[in-house]
Amino acid sequence: MAIPEKIRLEMNLPHHYQIHVLETASPTEVVRIPNSPEPVESLYVKIEPKHAHHWIGAFARGFESEELVSGVFAWPDPDSLAVVSAGYGYAGRAADPKSWVRLQPMPITDVHVMVEHKLIIFVDFTHIFAYSADKTVWKSDRISWDGITINKVATNHLFGVAWDAMQDKEVEFAIDVRDGKHTGGAQPWSRR
Repeated sequence: MAIPEKIRLEMNLPHHYQIHVLETASPTEVVRIPNSPEPVESLYVKIEPKHAHHWIGAFARGFESEELVSGVFAWPDPDSLAVVSAGYGYAGRAADPKSWVRLQPMPITDVHVMVEHKLIIFVDFTHIFAYSADKTVWKSDRISWDGITINKVATNHLFGVAWDAMQDKEVEFAIDVRDGKHTGGAQPWSRR
């Protein structure tokens, strides 16, 4: 099983663990996330919590696509982290291999860690989601028919383009990371 070529590591939030992305791991020494009876294509991450035993997670890959992200991201809670494996996102506590849950959205096409706001932002083809240490803070309205690209990250805003099928082009948008409100975008719900 090959490791994806582009693995993002963004550990710029405070965290109480170390991580190592591995190319392979023995099936007998990994924790499969989600739990499955058979091995599947996975991203292998060795997690070393500060005050607990290390373990290796085999995080199931989502899709074969260049548009999807893979990486490990510090979470706004310093004892937790997120792993994105070819579009499938997982979050859990570093010291507890049984605490992991699948994240929305799915598939994840982009991730941005907003250190100043203690948020982690996940993008899919139509929406943007923001998580704090313990909950989903907001989910944007639908801002694209099928495709979102973040071009610029500012202190309080994300700027990008969204696909507008009615105009057959990308249109600009800005989203306030404090509340998820946006201007611009495709607004497909208003064209019915």
